[in-house]
Amino acid sequence: MKIKYHFSCSNPVSQFIQIEVKLSDVDLNTIELQLPTWRAGRYQLADYAQNVRFFSITDQFEKPVRFEKKGKSSWTFNSRLGEDYYIRYEYFAAKMDAGSCWVDPNQFYINFVNCCMEVMGTRDLGYEVTFQLPTTFSIATTLPLSETAENSYYASSFQELADSTFLAAENLTHWEYQVGITRFHCWFNGEIHFSKSEFLARFEQFTGKIISDFGEFPEPHYHFIFQLLPYQHYHGVEHQKGTVITFGPAKNLADPIEMEELLGVSCHELYHAWNVCRIRPTELLPYDFSKETFTKSGWILEGVTTYMGDLYLLKSGVYSFETYLKHLTKIINRDAQNLGWQNYSILESSWDLWLDGYQAGIPDRKVNIYTHGALICLCLDIMLLEGRGKSLTDVMKAVWEKFGKTNKGYSQMIFWKQVLSNSLNDQKMNLFYSDFISGKKDLIEKVRELIPLIGLELTSAPSLDPLTSKVGILLANGVASKIHSFSPAYSEVMIGDEIKYVSTEKSITVYGKRINGLSYVKEYVLGDQNFFPTYSLKITNNNPLQKKWMK
Repeated sequence: MKIKYHFSCSNPVSQFIQIEVKLSDVDLNTIELQLPTWRAGRYQLADYAQNVRFFSITDQFEKPVRFEKKGKSSWTFNSRLGEDYYIRYEYFAAKMDAGSCWVDPNQFYINFVNCCMEVMGTRDLGYEVTFQLPTTFSIATTLPLSETAENSYYASSFQELADSTFLAAENLTHWEYQVGITRFHCWFNGEIHFSKSEFLARFEQFTGKIISDFGEFPEPHYHFIFQLLPYQHYHGVEHQKGTVITFGPAKNLADPIEMEELLGVSCHELYHAWNVCRIRPTELLPYDFSKETFTKSGWILEGVTTYMGDLYLLKSGVYSFETYLKHLTKIINRDAQNLGWQNYSILESSWDLWLDGYQAGIPDRKVNIYTHGALICLCLDIMLLEGRGKSLTDVMKAVWEKFGKTNKGYSQMIFWKQVLSNSLNDQKMNLFYSDFISGKKDLIEKVRELIPLIGLELTSAPSLDPLTSKVGILLANGVASKIHSFSPAYSEVMIGDEIKYVSTEKSITVYGKRINGLSYVKEYVLGDQNFFPTYSLKITNNNPLQKKWMK
């Protein structure tokens, strides 16, 4: 059997794309079509079928074929051996981020996992993909070219197709650089407000350092596809052969501070080319896009990558030490405002990504696998360096050799055993695991304890807002957005209350108004309270361990 997808868009301003799937020389009596319900890199149901309309099936004589929808994202029909069938539908491509689809008169942007159906039972069968496009469009894609037709591409399996991106646009800019045997392509859709030479030099720096530590890059070509937008945006999604990054406003990238953010997400997504795209837990290998696939390995998937992404900007010299510490401080402060560690370990929080992992959720229910995971990895890195002179970099190279290159999945505990194999003090490491990975202890205090070993000091100071520091209320646009659970206000003020306050040397008077119109006045006597402190990092000395850590 052969599977061929054809994409077109008869009315770009409608943002509906027309998709035709041709099944040739069918060798199954029943065809089951499964549209993914989620995508790699975001472990949360997306239910892409809600964007599908005008679904139909015809045979080779264009006669309608009866089909049945078996679930919200799957369709089946009876087929005759040796015959051809056409599945046609429209997909609403109107979400602009790094993992979705968008069409308009100037571009055709597809993440295939959103809109392509897998023909079940044909896991190792290839997919040909063709497009009807304006002749003025340039093309950037992680799919290899097919020799069968113009604008034709090929995926060796649905897993490869679902891991691929396609962008065709009126005005695409293409830059390149090379590290070792790999050619890195940088595609830009949108306005460019930065130096080509400086940009490529920085990308070559961090790319070269990561490759040097892993020992190789797993692809001959890799594509950075940038959607540079005129409005506020920040998102990145990893693929084996590339990444898509959305950033805006594009004009802000003329500011070196904003460029730091683009460099940060780019290095993070490149690190994913090893970790997650290839070094993957057993339960995610291969991806089953038809349902939730639960894992406790979120701190490895995203915590390691968040930590390493920033660290490699330091190790490669792209970030100065001061710049790196500024970004690490942001992670610490962001994580410190979340008291979810009291209720859910990072293993439990990872499991519940499928429930509410990418929303704020109810107050302090869970930890953030990105920030909390990054701080866990910082602690592990320091402990490994202190104990044996090894590092988390050594751990990741070992798991790349054992699991990534061999396409074998790891379990969460097998990964932990690899950490232990690089340590001389299993008891100390296992205590850390039980306290901060499977357990629910205050990680910020552990960071404060360990970070002097690499010549740094973590200090805290009261928030400049006395309502925050002394009463424990965080405001967003004049409304209570978070209340510290140890504060007396926790039993008197509701999230969502409109808050005004008057502060004196001895007390703070809070004037609150609830959504039901009820008003109240509360007075809080000032003492030595210090809710939601602001954390800072400073360099105290340049010791040998610090040099090993930065090497």
